[in-house]
Amino acid sequence: MKSVFAIILFTVTIPFSLSASIYSDTIIHTVNIQFSYSRSIFPSSWLIAEINATGERILPEEINRTKLIMKAALSKYPDSLLSKELRAVYFLRSMSMYNVGFGGTNSNDAVYLTNDGKEHGYTDWYIEQTFHHEFSSILYRNYPFLLDTVAWKAANITSFDYNDPEGGVGAIRKNKSSQKLDTTLCRIGFLTQYAYSGIENDINSIAENLFKPADGFWYAVTHFPRINEKVQLLIAFYHNINPVFTKNYFKKLN
Repeated sequence: MKSVFAIILFTVTIPFSLSASIYSDTIIHTVNIQFSYSRSIFPSSWLIAEINATGERILPEEINRTKLIMKAALSKYPDSLLSKELRAVYFLRSMSMYNVGFGGTNSNDAVYLTNDGKEHGYTDWYIEQTFHHEFSSILYRNYPFLLDTVAWKAANITSFDYNDPEGGVGAIRKNKSSQKLDTTLCRIGFLTQYAYSGIENDINSIAENLFKPADGFWYAVTHFPRINEKVQLLIAFYHNINPVFTKNYFKKLN
């Protein structure tokens, strides 16, 4: 009982300046990295009753680790690209929309990511992959003319049609959103279960592995022609955005 009271008292008497410093936002490679939380971080269109975007402030003990993860992730892009395409990355402990929990999402110029600690599966690798996943959506929207989507769809098995009218939300809701690399699916052109819920999710699944490859990713590229075709198309997409992005460049990333 005594130790509980001491903790409560300490919490109440933390100076506001110290509390603010714990959650101080920062800039990494031109991008605002934000840990403070209010619903105002979300676009106003996400606050309507149908979507009802909500979040929970990240735990203070996760902030320093998160900063290191983002330094590694953002260093893989030219600063000139980041300053043009990405205004901010918001970190939360949890986030939901449509009454569904999200690990990450994106707006026109910002990425929203969750981190609830390694013990709950939020490893450094997972968080970085999720960042690249979400940022690829922003780039795909901003440069749709740079990706040959006809050739992309042709890499799928005959008569395949992406099957989630909710653009991935339905897959999450139905617990069909695994992002684990699946060699059975690779044979028909998809890295993961989530990839076949929509073309954007398919693109995301390749992008996250180009920048932070899962074990077996480059093996899949070599051994499954449909995956190889999509990888070559996405490398060409990134190369057209900035010439630094080549196959050799991506092969050196880890």
